[in-house]
Amino acid sequence: MAESITNPVIDEIYETAKKAGTTGGKISGAGGGFMMFYCPKNTRYRVIEALKRFGCEFRRFKFTKYGLETWRV
Repeated sequence: MAESITNPVIDEIYETAKKAGTTGGKISGAGGGFMMFYCPKNTRYRVIEALKRFGCEFRRFKFTKYGLETWRV
């Protein structure tokens, strides 16, 4: 909703992920935050491969009855 929430690099990452098979994504956090993508079935492997050129780090996550969990402490 806000202007200038993205930049050309983020836009390119998002478009690359969509072309590789993700059906949607979300930016979360400030500064060094996260971009999360929903990758149906096994498309995540193509998405990961396509985004490696951007130097992205990849984290698994899952939805639970408590919401989104990215790690356990």
